[in-house]
Amino acid sequence: LLVPKYRKLSKKNLVFFNPEMKLNRDISVAITGLIKPKNFCDALAGSGARGIRIANETNTQVVINDKNPTAHKLMKKNAELNSLGIRIENQDAITLLSREKFDFIDIDPFGSPVKFIDSALSSITNKGILSVTATDTSALCGTYPKACRRKYDSISLRTGYYNELGLRILIGYLARSSFRHGKGIKPLFSHCTRHYLRTYLKIYKSNSRANENLKNIAFIKHCFNCLNREFSDIENLTGNCNCGHKFRIAGPLWTGEFADEKICDKLMSNTDNRKALNMVGLIKGEQKIKIPYYDIHKIFKKLKIPALPMEEIESRLKERYFIFSRTHFTGTGIRTDAKASDLYNILLHIR
Repeated sequence: LLVPKYRKLSKKNLVFFNPEMKLNRDISVAITGLIKPKNFCDALAGSGARGIRIANETNTQVVINDKNPTAHKLMKKNAELNSLGIRIENQDAITLLSREKFDFIDIDPFGSPVKFIDSALSSITNKGILSVTATDTSALCGTYPKACRRKYDSISLRTGYYNELGLRILIGYLARSSFRHGKGIKPLFSHCTRHYLRTYLKIYKSNSRANENLKNIAFIKHCFNCLNREFSDIENLTGNCNCGHKFRIAGPLWTGEFADEKICDKLMSNTDNRKALNMVGLIKGEQKIKIPYYDIHKIFKKLKIPALPMEEIESRLKERYFIFSRTHFTGTGIRTDAKASDLYNILLHIR
């Protein structure tokens, strides 16, 4: 595969190839192999690395597109090098998607995917797959909340679980966008890796599916004093936390599962990438608990006590019949159905 060599990644050169996105491409290939779509469109292909791998490793008709003329030449050379009959386009992504239908569409821009979503939802076939990457994590994860309001019509907060909040805002935005097209979604697999958020959605042309999805569009109330957090519908956003402090609000966002456990099982059976295996295993375990994770280092800092080993935390929670799992979002995170006050008491050994 021919790729340009750059000392530093930037918006200008990321249209070609980002070596840090290998895991992203590995999972794309694995999911394509599981779903077996008739065709796959990489609408913002850059060097064409993802589409070339999918054509090489799965029995899928592939279209790779990039409006950048230099990227287009590079894609052609890479397809020739790999002796692949890939269709290569040099169009604006929105124009291409407005003219054709595809079973699997990948939207992987540098920055926000928002401007491509409506055309992708129009183009996707019933029960097709839409995969979306967002690298504008500063907006989604609460550093620049006004940018999140402008782009995603959602309020973000800089919480201890900021990356999960960003992922749920992204999925919520995609779900709400699908409603305008008379469609609904099912998240098959989603993850946060380094500087980006990524989700794979199955898209249904179904008002009933969209109506069902409405149950998973809500808000989160977060207390910056005691770190309590809870999902809430719009009618119950007012009021204070049990500790007496005012809740801060984030959303609308997706409150349901962000991955399908059966897809996770199949992914683990179909990859030998150790990093991917570890991540998928964690993500599968996370789906049992929908409320966002706790960063345990922040909890111990608040309690002003020495940190306990994860094994000890797990043992104490399970002893009190609470669910426990680790999270792929951070190595210091845990998921539990215990409320913040219960978690504090357990860690302090108060019964």
